[in-house]
Amino acid sequence: MVKSTVRFPESVVGEIETLVEEDRFESKSEFYRFSTDYVLNQVLDDYEPETIDYAEIKSEVMPEAERELRSDADTDHPPFLESVSFVRRLALRGKFNDAEDFIDHQYAAGDRHAILLEELLRLYRGDVTADAPAEPPAEPSERDRQPVERDR
Repeated sequence: MVKSTVRFPESVVGEIETLVEEDRFESKSEFYRFSTDYVLNQVLDDYEPETIDYAEIKSEVMPEAERELRSDADTDHPPFLESVSFVRRLALRGKFNDAEDFIDHQYAAGDRHAILLEELLRLYRGDVTADAPAEPPAEPSERDRQPVERDR
């Protein structure tokens, strides 16, 4: 193996040492080898990691279950497409406050589905204001243009 010297900030080395102390990696060298292989594997299409036990380390350090998006079956709110339909129906009827209440009561703040529903609602609100014809300033009538005679 080729030896390479790389300098890291103390805070980074401290975090790596903590991972080694917690037995997530056998040594700092294993961390550096795994990290390099992982990044190269992500960036290069044809790169094959060379770290011994790479797949095992990856499965221990980065379990797939934590990285997957949750499905509707794992949540406490109604199925997303039904929510989209309901929010859309309320928005088309101009019941924006009801749609907001639905989103707020069915979804946690910051939930990915809530964010999408709020964006959908915002788009419908924009359509309502965009579709409303802007009234041009009224032209004064011929009668309004004539001087007004005041009673003396």
